[in-house]
Amino acid sequence: MSKSNTREVRSCAELQAVCLQTLKQCQGFEQVNEVLVQPRENAEGFANWTLAAVRPRVENRFLRAAGGAIAVLQQTYQLNAETAPPPPRQRR
Repeated sequence: MSKSNTREVRSCAELQAVCLQTLKQCQGFEQVNEVLVQPRENAEGFANWTLAAVRPRVENRFLRAAGGAIAVLQQTYQLNAETAPPPPRQRR
């Protein structure tokens, strides 16, 4: 069985809540009150979502330090893409 089949599927709102709860336990994220996840295209075998933003913003050093927690979340949960807003359009 591939890893993608073992991930728990969550709606966008559920996934954002789980990410927020997890990240608030990381140093530098104590004041964060909102996270934004976005679907990833061509994610075969990998997480089908990415952490797009946290509000208020945190310093890059804290984001880097939380990389392990984010990776675990991406290995544990799969985004139900039907519940996610479309990714923003690329500016040209």
